[in-house]
Amino acid sequence: MEATLSLALLGQPNSGKSTLFNGLTGSHQKVGNWPGKTVEKKLGTCTRFGTTYTVCDLPGAYSLSAMSDEEQITQAYIESGEADVVCVMVDASQLSRSLYMLADFVGTKVPAVLVLNMMDVAKDQGKRINAGLLEQRLGIPVVPFVANDSSYYDAFMKAVDKAAANKTCVDSQALRNLYAHYSPEWKAAYEGLVGTRSAKQERFDDVWLAAQQATQSEDGATTCAFARFKWVDQMLENVQVEEGDAAPAFMKWLDAALMHPRWGKPAGILTCLIALLGAILIGAPLMMLGQIPVMLSGPLASALTAVGLPAFVTNYLSSALMTALFFVFSMAGFVFGVAFVFGVLDEIGIVARISYLFDGTMARLGLPGKVMMPFLSGFGCNIASVNGMRVVDSWGQRMLGIAMCWAVPCGSTMSIIPVLAFTFFGFGGMILVVLGMALGVVLVMLLVAKVFGRKLVPKEERVGLVMELPPYHRPKFKHIFILALRRYKSLAWRAFKVIFVITTVFWLLTYSGTGSIEDSILYVAGSTLEPITRFFGMGWRLFIAFLSSLLAKEAMLGVLAALFASADPNMLSAASGASAAGFSLDMLVGQVSPAEALAFMFACTFNVPCVMVLGSTRAETHSLKWTAIIALFYFCMALLISFVVYHVAVLFL
Repeated sequence: MEATLSLALLGQPNSGKSTLFNGLTGSHQKVGNWPGKTVEKKLGTCTRFGTTYTVCDLPGAYSLSAMSDEEQITQAYIESGEADVVCVMVDASQLSRSLYMLADFVGTKVPAVLVLNMMDVAKDQGKRINAGLLEQRLGIPVVPFVANDSSYYDAFMKAVDKAAANKTCVDSQALRNLYAHYSPEWKAAYEGLVGTRSAKQERFDDVWLAAQQATQSEDGATTCAFARFKWVDQMLENVQVEEGDAAPAFMKWLDAALMHPRWGKPAGILTCLIALLGAILIGAPLMMLGQIPVMLSGPLASALTAVGLPAFVTNYLSSALMTALFFVFSMAGFVFGVAFVFGVLDEIGIVARISYLFDGTMARLGLPGKVMMPFLSGFGCNIASVNGMRVVDSWGQRMLGIAMCWAVPCGSTMSIIPVLAFTFFGFGGMILVVLGMALGVVLVMLLVAKVFGRKLVPKEERVGLVMELPPYHRPKFKHIFILALRRYKSLAWRAFKVIFVITTVFWLLTYSGTGSIEDSILYVAGSTLEPITRFFGMGWRLFIAFLSSLLAKEAMLGVLAALFASADPNMLSAASGASAAGFSLDMLVGQVSPAEALAFMFACTFNVPCVMVLGSTRAETHSLKWTAIIALFYFCMALLISFVVYHVAVLFL
């Protein structure tokens, strides 16, 4: 019978837990929310040396004092006894600071392993760590480790098996002595426990129980914390030797630039923009795969016709299916580029510094500074913004950040709207429209923060940024590439399922046996609804194009081509560009008034970004309810903006 073992990963944020979790479980993982909490729950499995391990990545927390949701969940999980072994992750390059989590863990009767992550960074800094001496003092296995280097994993798993077999727990005697010396509150609580029995004493000794009771008061929390810091100093005495500052001169210059009080923010924004450009360049080859189904559409139609398939089936497979694949490859490719580039910046240590730079600005909206990079990535693709928000620890802040990033116009919007504006209003008018859009983006983001901020991030939960700026270090490109590729594969499959359904629905609504758009269901329904769509400043054809922007912003060009040129019975066949025969944007000028055009441009810009963003939001937040609420808000807001813009524009245009 195959052996099984439950493994929990405990550590501070940015300690490398998630990297270890991904390295262990790969694709064998599932993500949800803890029961009754909006905090992410990660579970996965792996099999090594004939043993199947169930791995739980606990929420990042700085202590087990049960103040935040993350700390409450972590403490409750440790108390539950579900874990056979707890792996405490610490940053070896900042050992004296990060070992505090282990001090808070002392007294638990759970087998444990101390994982000294980022040993490569410590070495680059000229630090040598005597893991054997530290293991002797703690009484548990101590493993030098590099989470993004697979060569360290066998030694790690052997240490886990050793801890499980020998039931090795952290020796609490040294901390007991320090508590008794430095904390009268702990001593009083400890004496009160003498002779008592409780269920918790089966999983915790009196050192931990007394500390939990003592830290309920402010004085007790202070004195116990002081004792823990003294314990850390004792455990590390002669364990760590520093041989001088080995940081490269370039890294020192970069840190000085990003942390400069005047030039720091401009340098941070420039770094983000360069990263966005790099993501586009790296993702371009994968995005170009989207042209393959476009090129195959014609030959496939001819081949299917030659074998005698009905025209209905041939049209569907060669047009609707190929269009779905075009969108999938185009969007997933860009997300791969963003995941890779931002992964590199994160490992180097730049993301943490940009978070620090913009924390004060973002805090006014209830968000941490680390949302800046996902916001800027939205100018390429909103899916990248949504995925990038996973760097935010709080679920409420993550949801609010995602809701706000929907307002950022993606690359497709930024390429289509200015062209439409130039067609109707010339160069000068285009500049005014783009400036109006930019102002609108800021106002919409502020509105979203105002409407949803109080619910998602209540004021009492808005705290200042508490973080350790990680040291600069060289990234492991192979590891980052593998993680980005996993993200690409996962997103591509999820995207195909969503887009395939939506594309099929649109195709059925626009298909007609005669080949004329005027005989389609959508044409009949649209012309019937025109009195309503006019209320929002759009004729029914513009309104249908507005609805198609829910699928993808590129789709609106194909829709305009099909509806206004009446040249293509399938409005989505031109989704990759306004390529329907005989169609040009100039045709719109004679059939659409300037006020209508302006209303349409604003409506499409602030509509729900696309169905892929909906799918990504649902996957990242694990909340269908909030995804639907935000989508409904944006859809209604887009119509309201269209109404206002149109009725104001008719007074001047």
